[in-house]
Amino acid sequence: MRMTTHTKKRTWIRWTSFLILCGLVVLGFGGMPVRAFDDGTQTVWDGYAPTTVMIDAGHGGMDSGAIAFNGQYEKDLSLEYALKIGAYIQMMDPSIAVLYTRTGDEVAWVDEETTMDFEVDDLVGRSTVVNTYAPDYLLCVHFNSAEDPTAYGYEAFVRPEDVASQQVYSLLSQKLANAGFSADLGLLSTADAPLHMVDLTNSASMLLELGFLTNEGDVYAINDPVMKENICRSIAEAYVETIHGAPMN
Repeated sequence: MRMTTHTKKRTWIRWTSFLILCGLVVLGFGGMPVRAFDDGTQTVWDGYAPTTVMIDAGHGGMDSGAIAFNGQYEKDLSLEYALKIGAYIQMMDPSIAVLYTRTGDEVAWVDEETTMDFEVDDLVGRSTVVNTYAPDYLLCVHFNSAEDPTAYGYEAFVRPEDVASQQVYSLLSQKLANAGFSADLGLLSTADAPLHMVDLTNSASMLLELGFLTNEGDVYAINDPVMKENICRSIAEAYVETIHGAPMN
């Protein structure tokens, strides 16, 4: 792992006590996903115990995240990519349960009318959702930005002891390179750059920055329909292959 000097600012917020909001619901496609093995559905993988992957689309609600040079909001792109990645995972192996922190623009765990600090409440609420549902894997989908418009590439943050997420990144970086997407800026350790959603969740957690919204080439690539599918498929394959310990057929 290495540090980089051109990533957008990430805020480290210490854990505080938090009461889970009543009525909070996390939905997948068609509601909470059902593990295929629960109803005897045959899968392409034999002898496999079900696993849960939660995908967190960054930002949302009153928080747009980074704004691309063409006016696109990070919150919209992260949601689009999160849903596509999850759909690919379930298509590749329906026995893997996929959950989402949000499936629309709403951030259900923050009252935007009364919050005194949206960023703090948002991060604490998100991590509470994750730890409540206790997925095996957490993928936080984000996009980067920089003052320098020539900065480009993708990178990820994981805990230094999280071997599973490190394996996921190793696979996805190979697959994204094969797809011809941008440049691999490397895997960064939260020992050097602490992040709330990685350090204060109990899953194998990774925050992935999928390109710079301030770079014309990256923005063109992430909006290209074919490249978009290739990126999402590559990430999904990396998770499925890590979970099974074997490459896709």
